[in-house]
Amino acid sequence: MIESYLMQVLSVFFLSLWKTWLGPVLSVPYGFSYWEMIGWSVSAAMISATVTLRFSRDINMLIRRMLPKKQNTPKFRPELRRYVRFWRRYGFFGVMLLTPVLVGIPLGVWISARLGTHKPRILVTLAVTCVLWSSALYYAARFGFDFI
Repeated sequence: MIESYLMQVLSVFFLSLWKTWLGPVLSVPYGFSYWEMIGWSVSAAMISATVTLRFSRDINMLIRRMLPKKQNTPKFRPELRRYVRFWRRYGFFGVMLLTPVLVGIPLGVWISARLGTHKPRILVTLAVTCVLWSSALYYAARFGFDFI
């Protein structure tokens, strides 16, 4: 009994490290309460965000080392136009709103930190959006999409 509960908790936790859409949905058939689901899903997301913020400088250095340096790099590349347009239109809150379900928590946090957002602001905003998305997905799985 305890082993199966532990496996269920670990599956919800580990599935919520990258994106928080499958963990809350799996909490319903596992029989988790709302607060259990919030605890395991959001804690996984926040651990992932904290680790990403802690090692963001190391990730930047690794990327610089792995990518070859070009002699004539343009100031603005055309393929970045879409990302810059999205950032200017929706900004930090748009990225944080999409991070838990579409972008992925480590990638969204790294992008926000790379673009100069303060770390406490990232963590607080991500916690709020993770709770909102987890709640919506939990209740959608529990009562169906007609509820939302």
